[in-house]
Amino acid sequence: MNLKGITVRSFNTLFKSLTLTALFGAAALLAGCGGGGAADPFKPGPVTPALVVNPTALTVYSGTPAVVTISSGVGPFQAFTSDAVVLPVTQSISGAALTLVANAVESDKAVTVTIQDAVGQRVATSVTVRGSPLLGALTVAAVTGSTCGGAASGGGASGGAASTSAALCSGESGTAKIKLRTANTSPASNRQVRFDVLQGAYDFIADQAGTTLVKTITAITDQNGDATVTLRTSASVPTQAALIRATDLTSGNRVDGSFTIVQSTNGAASLSVSPKEYGITGFYVQSCSTGSADFVIYGGSPPYTVFHALPARATLSSGAATGQTVVVAASGGSFRMTAIGGACAGTTEDNITITDSTGRVINANFKIVEGTVALPVPDPVVPPGALTVTPGSIAVSGTGGACAPGSVTFVISGGTPAYAVASSRTEVTASRPASNAGVLSWTSPLPNGFSAALVVLDAAGKVANATFTCTATP
Repeated sequence: MNLKGITVRSFNTLFKSLTLTALFGAAALLAGCGGGGAADPFKPGPVTPALVVNPTALTVYSGTPAVVTISSGVGPFQAFTSDAVVLPVTQSISGAALTLVANAVESDKAVTVTIQDAVGQRVATSVTVRGSPLLGALTVAAVTGSTCGGAASGGGASGGAASTSAALCSGESGTAKIKLRTANTSPASNRQVRFDVLQGAYDFIADQAGTTLVKTITAITDQNGDATVTLRTSASVPTQAALIRATDLTSGNRVDGSFTIVQSTNGAASLSVSPKEYGITGFYVQSCSTGSADFVIYGGSPPYTVFHALPARATLSSGAATGQTVVVAASGGSFRMTAIGGACAGTTEDNITITDSTGRVINANFKIVEGTVALPVPDPVVPPGALTVTPGSIAVSGTGGACAPGSVTFVISGGTPAYAVASSRTEVTASRPASNAGVLSWTSPLPNGFSAALVVLDAAGKVANATFTCTATP
């Protein structure tokens, strides 16, 4: 078809071109108008960040915290657990991290922890819960035949109490050992245990020749679950307390222990006492406190005789024995000094003399020190003044042989408020309308010569009296 040179195809092409031109023109016109325009239909909308959680799989040990972090997503976040008995979680997460603390289990448990963000995105983390090893006492033992003593020293898990303190001579070697067991109490073998020096002049021996000394060393538990390391104390150091720590590297559980390094010469323990000095300080001036301190004796030749100079200021005891002199039977034994307390001035030094069986002598000092805080000053007690009633003699007059009904006033002074008033005769009534003013009143005529006593009592129990009389003419 051809209509004046325009074909159907050319007409359709022209129509499409005009239509597109009109659309783009209208869009440009709207974009150029003030007061807000239509959004660009070709601009993509905002992208929601994907929820990202790390790690998505981990192993945790009972009682040992582990952390799951959230690095992307839309907060706030929530957490859900598939087994709240084994691995409880806090549903509402504060911030972008979730701390997991599993309960005790006898065997491995698989738990799923799901994190959900504010727009409903969810990510699951697979958690394997394993029982933490049971850590026994951390023991330190001296070499066989040590002159400084070789009792074990240890502490239970989570800061348990230590057993009898071990003692190593200065310059002497010893061993530190800890036993690991699984949740079902079987030995935990092939576990890495790190030993650390926390305090004291000693090191761990890291090689067979004993020439490499370190402050931290890692040992592997044997088939019995024991991890053992060798340590050496520094030579010629004074008597001191030493602290040691063992940490299971798999679970992070740890145990601390203690032992004593005893000053010695040529492998023989020198006679020593620890501490050399101890003080009990009061709180108020001119006042001393009660309190106790234990002193431990090492080396020399036991038994030891202990004497102190001031039995009026302190009490000396060893075991069940007390007195100005006591006996300590063995190296590593102790005695106790207890301050009596009471009024005192300045510092009192109670000298302690320790003599071994060969006559060697050492001294320790127990100080009893006056406090520094000024004594409180009590509020002054001001005694109240004497209780009085004014006037002390109250007289009324009348005619016809009687005193007409009426009233009189009196004033109370001194004493301790509040006051109570009373009349000795029922015909006259005593009242106290104000704190220090009173009224005597009668409603019937009183005969000539009538008399009554007014009694006033204060809060402190003091009593004051006044007389009331009627004088009437015939």
